[in-house]
Amino acid sequence: MILRRRALLGSAAMLMAAPAAAQIELLDIVFLEFEFEARMTADIALADVDGDGDLDVLAANGRHWAQPDFVYLNNGDGRLLEALPIGRGPSASYRLEPGDFDGDGDIDVVMVRDTLPSLAFANDGKGNFTEAAPLEGSGGAARSSIVLDANSDGRADIVVARRRGEDLLFLGLGNMRFAPANPISGTDGPSTGLATADFNGDGLADLAIARRDEAASLILLGDGTGKFSPSELPQTAGDNRKLLAADMDGDGDTDIVLGQGDGAITLLANDGSGNFADPRLVWSGEEAIQALAAFDADGDGDFDLVAGVEGANSLLRNYAGRFVRTGLDEGEADTYGIAIGDLNGDGKSDIAVANSQSANKIVLNRTR
Repeated sequence: MILRRRALLGSAAMLMAAPAAAQIELLDIVFLEFEFEARMTADIALADVDGDGDLDVLAANGRHWAQPDFVYLNNGDGRLLEALPIGRGPSASYRLEPGDFDGDGDIDVVMVRDTLPSLAFANDGKGNFTEAAPLEGSGGAARSSIVLDANSDGRADIVVARRRGEDLLFLGLGNMRFAPANPISGTDGPSTGLATADFNGDGLADLAIARRDEAASLILLGDGTGKFSPSELPQTAGDNRKLLAADMDGDGDTDIVLGQGDGAITLLANDGSGNFADPRLVWSGEEAIQALAAFDADGDGDFDLVAGVEGANSLLRNYAGRFVRTGLDEGEADTYGIAIGDLNGDGKSDIAVANSQSANKIVLNRTR
């Protein structure tokens, strides 16, 4: 057994780097693997669910098939040595959405499921979750979710993206309760990805939605009362599966990055008012983009991209808006989720990778 696999990311790409760019080193160790061949992991999220100061891993399993969901407790060094079940049994889950839904200071979870209603689970502060209640009016072909404060009341709300039908807003009422589903006007269509940010600088939460089946992706500006004004993102009709919100061009406002079914990644620059330029192609691969994340991998002050596919995943280093690929060297898999966070407490952001029918992984960032 190979116990240690060292991935020096860069090689040809590092030859093209600016002199100040760091050498990136990511370390893939088999002891950092979790969830194995039988699991169909749809997504992962990172949160400190047991209150010990490190990030734990929430793994949503099943997709279209009934499988158990787990929270993996971090030993502090990125090793996940204990797994606690979430839910009364296996179900077809797409997302375990973390948030403090009862206002007691610890991280609770909403389980977003395919076809079945979403369920809220209360945390006892140690990572033990008790089912509280279903989200009234949820169900349908749910594919993703995100937490935000849509009505500016200080409580955590949740939006669920659905592959068919309108996307749904659930306003948090506190004590693990949510108002019944509020369909979001103008979102009827094949939604698969969500992001939230203040896109127009008014201090209120907005939404962006990636959509498939030749539907245009959407920007939805919030008014702070739980209402959103949707409009189409320019020239985005197609097969956009995932998106993220980040200041990719360093101008102080939040841009949108879309990952597409044909392997392309495009950047839509924000003018600061929530108006977006036509998409600019920043990467063209051969496999569908099924997961997408951004972080500053090399410490140069700008966002790099991580793209998950069915095949070899990629770290795309950002050189003043030009992206250069380096492989993650964690093998080929069917990746559906990527989460970024410091999992071993060294102050650097690591990469957690959710795969279907192969081991999920944590890849440690050892960049110098």
